[in-house]
Amino acid sequence: MMDRTEVLRSIRYELFEYIQKRVMVDFDNFRQMPVSFTFDGKIYRVGELIGRFKTADERPINGYLVQANEEIFFLYFHYYSYDQRFPLHSGNWVLSFRIFNDNELMALYRGDRKMLGNIALKRLVDFHGHLCPDLMIGAKLCEYVQGVLRSVDDPSGGIFMIAENSTSALDAIQVLLGATLGNQHLYILDFGKHNYSVYFKHDGKAIRLSMKPRRFGDEEEYEHLGRKIRSNEATLDDVAKYQVLVDNRILQVSGLSPGQLFEVKEIEWNEPPVELAGVYHKCSCCGEPVIEGRLIEQNGKVYCIPCFKKINWDCIC
Repeated sequence: MMDRTEVLRSIRYELFEYIQKRVMVDFDNFRQMPVSFTFDGKIYRVGELIGRFKTADERPINGYLVQANEEIFFLYFHYYSYDQRFPLHSGNWVLSFRIFNDNELMALYRGDRKMLGNIALKRLVDFHGHLCPDLMIGAKLCEYVQGVLRSVDDPSGGIFMIAENSTSALDAIQVLLGATLGNQHLYILDFGKHNYSVYFKHDGKAIRLSMKPRRFGDEEEYEHLGRKIRSNEATLDDVAKYQVLVDNRILQVSGLSPGQLFEVKEIEWNEPPVELAGVYHKCSCCGEPVIEGRLIEQNGKVYCIPCFKKINWDCIC
């Protein structure tokens, strides 16, 4: 089943079948979504709501992208008349179009829609779920680090890394470099920056990669559409346009070399922490086991961070 990103790309490239027929819809007012509709004598039960949209800026949300019976459809409520002064409006439901599924598309279209350039990127997209600008930035970072590792005879020991963000780029690092949170070769200091300190264990050297400032040429529209989407004010056309801008960022980043994307400089080597099995102690307040490195001691007792914050209201952790 396609994810939201693929669905929006399909709409952008008109990979869908127009239906444009009135249908009967069972609508859940509590969840604000259709739960089923009847089309050509068949009942389609909605399994997933992919997105809510406006069909016109001046109207409330009335369009729904849904997955039903293994297909993806766009439904909208067509108003006979609309007046903001009155809460109730007359109209009817319309089944607008159905997204073509993968079995109906040639392999070329599937590859183009997912924008997969090579096997490594395909592995990455399969793991992450979709391709996005931050994931591509992470892939470029990995390309540079892999180039350094390939240049040495014995890259035994690998790397450990400190990332200054918690974006999708971290999935690239974990898949392509094998440095993960679990094996303690990847650490996060979330400052919201694409900065990465990489420590090479084979020679005791370290580098810091900092993303250079970059303009894509569509910042005003990108930010405007992003605000509309976050505030649920976007039409389906708005969301499709936004996906085009996202894809443009992906393409621009993919065309850059790591040297064009990052500023690279050598930094001081720091010995990585020794990887040990977790030692747990009981929190004196809630009684739950807490890993040793995350306990806070006070007055001879040990606390987990949430309990310590409750006890010490003036504490800022």
